[in-house]
Amino acid sequence: MFKLIIGIIEIIVLFCCIYFGYQWGSDLEGNYEPWLFLGGLAFVALEILRRYKIYFVKREGKNLTPGELVKHSEELRKQFQEEIFKCRAEEIRKDVIIRHVNRMDSYPDIDDKAKGISPWFRAGLLDTYHKGIMVGLRFGTLSEGPDGWRFTKHNDGEKGDIKVYMIGKIPYEFVERVNFDGDEYYNFPHIFCHFANKGEPYSEIVFCEEIDMGNGHSYYKEIAKYDEVSENSKSWGGAYFA
Repeated sequence: MFKLIIGIIEIIVLFCCIYFGYQWGSDLEGNYEPWLFLGGLAFVALEILRRYKIYFVKREGKNLTPGELVKHSEELRKQFQEEIFKCRAEEIRKDVIIRHVNRMDSYPDIDDKAKGISPWFRAGLLDTYHKGIMVGLRFGTLSEGPDGWRFTKHNDGEKGDIKVYMIGKIPYEFVERVNFDGDEYYNFPHIFCHFANKGEPYSEIVFCEEIDMGNGHSYYKEIAKYDEVSENSKSWGGAYFA
């Protein structure tokens, strides 16, 4: 979204510069130089913002430099892959607890009246991807509709056309730290996250089909994005995913 906004502003500034440049060429006595100078300054400012936005845009969590992000991501990638491979080899469930760094005191209590996403919840650690980890939030079916995949109408007796996982993608940069040993309440990994995307720890939520590759290995093939399925379901599908 940030890149899109910057791109739109750059296009507007470019057309303004072209317009004022044309006017100046048509009327050399016109006072268009200040506007062209301001346009040039705007391009410089936008380029600085694009390159160093990490120092200007404040959000929840750490503002890592590119080098720090690479180091942080590689360390977590190795740790998560080791945990996933161990669970696959031992054929045990890969449950984890996702916890919000900013609401640590809420654990292990459950507030059913709290608005928004819970400060901690249980999920399944399924796999890694190039930017982070993939956690399973729910398992169910989707059905094909006129505009693509939609929620299955279970109330109408539909069985669904494909079995999929609803998966949340959590970037490494959203992960503050991991306790792989667990605690006295849950003895599996606790992943401490910044809920940095509109109050959620996911960069996006997608639906994936599990592809069995043999020898205990699975691949999660993306079928559709949650927002697309939800939009299709408003007209053609069920009310929820199950």
